[in-house]
Amino acid sequence: KNGDIEGAVVTGALTRMTGEDVGMYAIQQGTIDAGGNYTINFTSADFEITPATLDITADAGQNKVYGDPDPVFSYQVAGLKNGDIQGAVVTGALTRMAGEDVGTYAIQPGTIAAGPNYTINFTSADFEITPATLTVTADAGQTKIYGDADPAFTYQYTGLKNGDANTVLTGALARAVGEDVGTYAINQGSLSAGPNYTINFTGADFAITPRTLNITANANQAKVYGSADPVFAYTASNFGNGDNTSILTGALSRAAGEDVGMYAITIGTLDAGMNYVINFTSADFEIAEKVLNVTADAGQGKVFGTADPTLTYQVTGFENGDDETILTGALARA
Repeated sequence: KNGDIEGAVVTGALTRMTGEDVGMYAIQQGTIDAGGNYTINFTSADFEITPATLDITADAGQNKVYGDPDPVFSYQVAGLKNGDIQGAVVTGALTRMAGEDVGTYAIQPGTIAAGPNYTINFTSADFEITPATLTVTADAGQTKIYGDADPAFTYQYTGLKNGDANTVLTGALARAVGEDVGTYAINQGSLSAGPNYTINFTGADFAITPRTLNITANANQAKVYGSADPVFAYTASNFGNGDNTSILTGALSRAAGEDVGMYAITIGTLDAGMNYVINFTSADFEIAEKVLNVTADAGQGKVFGTADPTLTYQVTGFENGDDETILTGALARA
């Protein structure tokens, strides 16, 4: 009234009901005054405290090994107000997308809450499940005989997770190439445990051992006294890898001696190389008698009543440097 102006008459300030949490608070007259010339008729209104934005950011680089339990997902908080502290305000826990196979899974807000005074602005990150280590060890002492097919290479394993069975293992172990007698390293080959495992493989040696080759000297081999030995014949069986007698070197031999009689045939220098052990069956070699031609000299005689002369003869057919000195006894007559 009376030309008064607000700025000159009205002093003080409005207040509100006490409280700092999110909600509605009645605005009060407070210290508002218009001097002695006025009585104030005050009409209130609501003052609203709205939620502050709380930034929650999942930590990057969080992971676990396949088959292990999930860790507690960690995060960073920014934007706390009014002296609030994280442990008193933030409750609950982050979660992640479902799945247990190796891969990346988005971290989610889960049950994280900051009470009614905050609206959460959540920034996700990827949680990684990395492969578990499966230890595979080739069994020692695996062998085969030269010429046989390779066996299925066996192994032991440890480290399966999540209730997995050996059905996760596919493929097979292999070995270094080669078919001769010797040792060959067993390697991982095509063995796999799928994407959830990294195989830690320990090899072993696979041995190819010599094959038994059966050599049998032929029976009834012989020569006549004084003649040269023949090449001793034999039969061979149980070759492997498509081998045949062409791999054999050397020759059979026999017990020493040149007189008429029976002599055991021996293996001599016969050899089948490193891929075979020879199982030798002997036979007897016979030296048969030589025919010695003795011919009485014609025209031998005596005068009636005299003593018989020594009856003479001619000899052919000596062998081995023999001569008449081997002859004993004498001719006789009717």
